[in-house]
Amino acid sequence: MNEKNINSLDEELFEADKLVILDPKELTFSKEESGFMTLVFQGKTYKKINLTRLQPFYSKYEYVSVNYENDEKEFIEVGVIRDIREMSKQQFELIDNFLEYKYYMPLITKVYSIKENMRGSLFVKAATNAGEKTLCIRDWYRNFKLIGGKYLYVCDVDGNKYYCDDIEKRLDKKSVANIELFT
Repeated sequence: MNEKNINSLDEELFEADKLVILDPKELTFSKEESGFMTLVFQGKTYKKINLTRLQPFYSKYEYVSVNYENDEKEFIEVGVIRDIREMSKQQFELIDNFLEYKYYMPLITKVYSIKENMRGSLFVKAATNAGEKTLCIRDWYRNFKLIGGKYLYVCDVDGNKYYCDDIEKRLDKKSVANIELFT
């Protein structure tokens, strides 16, 4: 590969990796009857916008990607909102409601028991803010884990996600002991 090809490759990768921070004052979101979000930004209208929290476990309001899929089914990122709290009250509420619905995760408030079956699945009997649940978790070393030593993340076989943001502060000692056997 000659030097010219290497330089053009570097430039292409650099362009793909460029982070565009969006000015909240230039963004106007609306929710269509279909439930999809639309964005008007710098005179251009983007349909079927997707909003993604780039740090979903650590920040609800900061670093939200604004993206969509083009006609060729390619992922296109318009840019990133550094903090959605900088938006107008109406725009903030619209985006926050969208994200809360997208990232809905019941809070685990108690873990009664955890049992492992012979196939390697965990069955977690727990209380959540959405009621008592028995969660079936396959591949539990990936779907039942502590992040940062205190944030519990759980994903059941149906793709439903649950969390406890601080097991030491929110859960009783028996619940913590049950969790620690499997994390």
